[in-house]
Amino acid sequence: MRLFRSLDDSGALFRLWLCGLPILAWLLWASAVEARERLEYPEWFAPTFYDLPGDLDDAVSRGKRGIALFFSAETCLHCVAMARSTFQDPEIVRRLSGQFDVIAVDVFSDVEMIALDGETYRARELSERERATFTPTLLFFDASGERMLRFVGFADAARMHVILDYLEADAWQEQSLRDFAAALIESATPSAAAATTAPVPAAALSGFQQPPADLAAQRRANPRPALVLFERHDCEECRRLRMQILEHPEVQDVLAGFHVLQLNTDESGTVVLPDGRFGTAEALAAQLALAHRPGLVFFAEDGEEAFRMDSTWLIDHSGQLPDATRRDLLDSFLARLDYVASGAYRDWPQYQRWRAQRDRAG
Repeated sequence: MRLFRSLDDSGALFRLWLCGLPILAWLLWASAVEARERLEYPEWFAPTFYDLPGDLDDAVSRGKRGIALFFSAETCLHCVAMARSTFQDPEIVRRLSGQFDVIAVDVFSDVEMIALDGETYRARELSERERATFTPTLLFFDASGERMLRFVGFADAARMHVILDYLEADAWQEQSLRDFAAALIESATPSAAAATTAPVPAAALSGFQQPPADLAAQRRANPRPALVLFERHDCEECRRLRMQILEHPEVQDVLAGFHVLQLNTDESGTVVLPDGRFGTAEALAAQLALAHRPGLVFFAEDGEEAFRMDSTWLIDHSGQLPDATRRDLLDSFLARLDYVASGAYRDWPQYQRWRAQRDRAG
């Protein structure tokens, strides 16, 4: 039995095979996405018809302070972690749902929503308008529709309690969350005289500059993006981020094209950031309103801040620090470097949507 009746038949089959390659690639990509852990919203989240003014009026009529929008994506690891850990904590559920109706917003969705200004947007458009650059992002609004707080990134139960304390005290009207949290930490931390062990300083990172350094002058002489890492003493998350991500060979290769600087807010020494800001690490962290350690600030070639990572990022799906490098986190960090180095952050203000189209394009 002949396999092909003619050369024309074999050529046709070959062309058919070539046409099927994009479909096969899409199926493989879809299978990889399907294999990721999926976000399931807690049952206590508020139902919505996507009429935010109506949702707000309804919440206030039931004695609540306002509404909170949880901007998320179905395969977002940090969203999954919040749903499985923070939003399952009984005390968090009691406090958060007692004060706010929490409404889920999918940053990929085309569903039409009436925003608090009365205008209609698709959910993905609203996420860009509200600067939900990364997921998860939590936005809190009071009874008048005024935004009380935008919190970007994963928040564990302890951080969420601080957020709720901040909102309950109405500190948001005159104080940043960073300053509020710092005051709480200071009041609870024993004095240096009372400390029984010496603090453990952060280890120097390969390829990263240390103070003193002038990244503004370096940028002018050699334009390239920059990454500035803010750490502190006795920071386990900082240590694991260095070991699992920043010292990884793939990351080091990409960072060779960046100006990179490592700062410790518990140490002296002055630097100049790419945007021209000058000072010690602690002073610069205060100017930038960075609340978390480690904190990472990404700058474009022109010295403009592209984005930042100012919350717990190095976690697994249960919200715990991983013991070893996770491929999904490594790929996520490499994508963020590409997001700033390529300038994509300017054209794609929502990172997850940019990354999804990039991954589909191969």
